[in-house]
Amino acid sequence: MAVVDAALEAWGARWPLYLAIAAACVGIQTVAAYIARFDVITILIANCIVDGYATAFFTIAIAAHRQEVKASTAEIARAALARFLVVTLVYVFIQIVIWAFSPWIFGTTEEMVYGLGILPTLVVFGMMSIATVIAALDTSRPGYTQPGFAILRSLMFARSWANVWRIGIGGAIVVAPMMLEQLLEQYLAHHGMPTGQNIFWSNTPIDALVLGPTQAFFTYLYMDLIARES
Repeated sequence: MAVVDAALEAWGARWPLYLAIAAACVGIQTVAAYIARFDVITILIANCIVDGYATAFFTIAIAAHRQEVKASTAEIARAALARFLVVTLVYVFIQIVIWAFSPWIFGTTEEMVYGLGILPTLVVFGMMSIATVIAALDTSRPGYTQPGFAILRSLMFARSWANVWRIGIGGAIVVAPMMLEQLLEQYLAHHGMPTGQNIFWSNTPIDALVLGPTQAFFTYLYMDLIARES
């Protein structure tokens, strides 16, 4: 898939910076987790805040590369800070959606509707990830309307059957690390790690590591979908 190759190439163009951002994300969340003694609510809040900013940063940086715009790290950081609140609100909404739809992929046979819920869930996850890109890049509307617009605009891409399979592939990219996190969480629980520490160590490092490449894919996918509409 050309979008995957192009996205990975764009991520690879500044990979030391993106890995440094990922390491900083883990570091900040680790400090917060230890201060809060691995309180689960604190871990989730810290994750949304840190990943919200990182999502904005990665999206803006990758979009600049896609459009062949020269942008320094400082310029990207300032732009990401300006989009931080909007992206974080969308990110929080996405976590709620993921929590609500996860049984359709990771649940029992009945919860998965005997497999019938898998494809719709992948499409939903893909659309929600596109919403973070829209939230980071679209500055043409009043701030209070932007989170809702980003979510609704992402849903509109699924009106075309030609887009559904591509969005579904995006959803599969989102689900793959989630599966790894679940396996790691089960492994750590089996070895007696306390719940808070388990949730943190089975999720936070993986989230930080895959966020950059994943966001690169959805940034390129969004721009490709826009180009096909015009």
